[in-house]
Amino acid sequence: MTPDEARQIIVEAINQVAYRETDSSLCDSDKNRLFGSDHYNSGRHVVQRRPWSEGNFEEKMAMLLRWANALNASSPRFAQAQALLEAEDSVIGRAIRLSKLAPQLRNGPLPNGLDFLRFFDRGSSAEHREV
Repeated sequence: MTPDEARQIIVEAINQVAYRETDSSLCDSDKNRLFGSDHYNSGRHVVQRRPWSEGNFEEKMAMLLRWANALNASSPRFAQAQALLEAEDSVIGRAIRLSKLAPQLRNGPLPNGLDFLRFFDRGSSAEHREV
């Protein structure tokens, strides 16, 4: 597996969880920020606030990655992708490392349900959504 293949696997898993849990997928700029380069260009325009667009992006991606890990627990390829990128000094590498920290060491327990959505609303002021 190449580093770019690993990035794509992780970004798509995070995007899947974002949509599943917040009804809002990652926009191209979010995906590119995680990927580390301009890899995604869907041509869709952002018109409404994104839950993760403001605040601590890496922490929010780590939260989504935790959920992606739960959904992909039986996927050796997903685990291999994370192992390949974990040591990188990049947004995705830091998100992987943050996702492995016990939540209590960061900001208390993991939010769930509506608390999960409020976690993403903290510090968000941008109004945009991808269509």
